[in-house]
Amino acid sequence: MDNILDFSACIVAGGDNLRPRVEQARTLYSEMSEEYFNYILAKEDKALSESACGFLLLDNLLSKHGIEKNTLVISRNGDGRPCIINRRDIDFSISHSEGAAICYLSTGKDAKIGCDIQRARSYSNEKMASLAKIFMSENDYSEFLKNTDEKHFYTVWTRREAYIKAEGGDVFADLRGVELNGDRYRTGVITACGNRYYYSVYTTINTRRTNESIST
Repeated sequence: MDNILDFSACIVAGGDNLRPRVEQARTLYSEMSEEYFNYILAKEDKALSESACGFLLLDNLLSKHGIEKNTLVISRNGDGRPCIINRRDIDFSISHSEGAAICYLSTGKDAKIGCDIQRARSYSNEKMASLAKIFMSENDYSEFLKNTDEKHFYTVWTRREAYIKAEGGDVFADLRGVELNGDRYRTGVITACGNRYYYSVYTTINTRRTNESIST
């Protein structure tokens, strides 16, 4: 399978049609994915909307790239992260934050990917600085203090979260020595419904092509 990196994002909306759409889609996957779908469908209200929208983004990406679903086994690992446990050449990562959801799909030998999205909050410079000191490395923190830049704050935040989702670990304890720059990361911002959402993706493979599509 060719190496592909693709993603889609959407504004999370509720509605009575989300649960039936997930129920319908689950019939296309291996019966061994039952625990994952039960996990989604056991949620209510906002939590259901976020998880359902994230899954439907994944479902659309798999269809887009012609990936057969009936043998795919989606489950959750020890960290609670959904993943495909019977294919090492397909990986995905889903994230959502206060009204937006994003899903990245990676294919290729030993595919591994993690993504994170965060809505920009109305933090004061002092609040950002106090939070930054907790999760940033010394170099990142020094750079941040030069101008307390919102973009830098959320770029470091989402890159660390994306790395953790791909590699495992604790975002606050394990990453102070990890290099968060380079071609393994992609970072962007989505503006929708009066909000800004910063996102990052971390991947371990070189991709043949990148297709980026955003739905708002």
